Amino acid sequence: MKTIVTLITLITLSFAARAQKDASMLKDDLVPDKNKTLAKYLPIGKEGYFYRFYIMPVEEMQQKLEAAKVAMLSETNKQSDPVLKTLMEKDVDFAAREALKQFVSLYGMDSVGMKSLEKVLVEKKGDPNFTKYLMEAQSKAFAKKLPAEERTRLMGRVYENPELDNEALFKRSAAYRSWISNYITYLRTSKYRADTTLGYAGTPLVKLKVVNAEVPAGFIKNYLNYQLTGEVLKMVKDSAAKENTYRNFMATASNPEYKKDIESIFANYKMMQGNALSPEFNFADVNGKLVSLKSLRGKYVYIDVWATWCAPCKAEIPFLQKVEHDYEGKNIHFVSLSVDRMSDKAKWVSYVKDNKLGGIQLMSDKDFSADFVKKYNINSIPRFILIDPAGKIVDGDAKRPSDAKLRAQFDRLLK
Repeated sequence: MKTIVTLITLITLSFAARAQKDASMLKDDLVPDKNKTLAKYLPIGKEGYFYRFYIMPVEEMQQKLEAAKVAMLSETNKQSDPVLKTLMEKDVDFAAREALKQFVSLYGMDSVGMKSLEKVLVEKKGDPNFTKYLMEAQSKAFAKKLPAEERTRLMGRVYENPELDNEALFKRSAAYRSWISNYITYLRTSKYRADTTLGYAGTPLVKLKVVNAEVPAGFIKNYLNYQLTGEVLKMVKDSAAKENTYRNFMATASNPEYKKDIESIFANYKMMQGNALSPEFNFADVNGKLVSLKSLRGKYVYIDVWATWCAPCKAEIPFLQKVEHDYEGKNIHFVSLSVDRMSDKAKWVSYVKDNKLGGIQLMSDKDFSADFVKKYNINSIPRFILIDPAGKIVDGDAKRPSDAKLRAQFDRLLK
């Protein structure tokens, strides 16, 4: 079962990541066009590595990565400032480490196999034999496997000589920031593996413990504490854990901007707990007609926050369609709110029409940055919201359509 969870995590983690954003003081301005240089040696495009990258022979990949690294370092040789030159060299090193980590983590990934796996996640959820189908699809998702010894050796290269307190580099290298984030995850699953606080749902809590135990005091530790505290408040279900994490952060944080942001996130969380009036929205449907939340007053409103790129979201659609059908004519509106980027609007419209999606289909005008989405602390999807006829929040993190408890709740409310 562990391998299944690992694979599902692999598919869903990127969805949460799309909702994140770096603080304004963080840049990536040391060595320009690193990805363009990498693309001359490795199969990588604007959206990331192509599938053929993950089936390259290990030795060939290492040779090409080393050649790419040499090419990137040629930029550093033009720099006369020794301090800046060192930062640039480290930027290149961590970019190479991140490429190697990506290769090892997803080694052998097969495009056809991954499509089949996504199909199982979408079409077989709720089937009594779901686990069986999932395991079969998983076995075909990776065409090749790295020997355990080789994987250990390569990951040792990724995380050798860990550097966790280079503030100047952290502020100017996205590769280094990504490496630190991955290193925290690596420690969570290795050195801190025994800490299963709240299970998988408590992952941000354990990461917070790792940061406080492993990262030296300073800017990086403060930033990671701020970032992970936000994740706890947005993603962890346990109320006591949220409250305790918030109090700890506010008692120790010194950065006023961090504190202000965390206060806002916590206020959003408390709003959802207190039967408050819901934040409003006014979003366009597939025909461009604006629909406001206020216009839906008088009925309950069940909102599905989703996106066309999100496999777990699409897995809920058949269940949502069944719920919509079974509660047709009842005192409830069903709203599906897409957080696809506006540049993908045509893709969203096509998906809605091609799949004959029902209910009220809307699109966020600023994806995850829309005020309505931010007020509900949404940084991973799918996410569901239930609002009463007066516009007050019944549940800011409601049950999914695939959860039988949702129907029980509807039956109580709509009797």
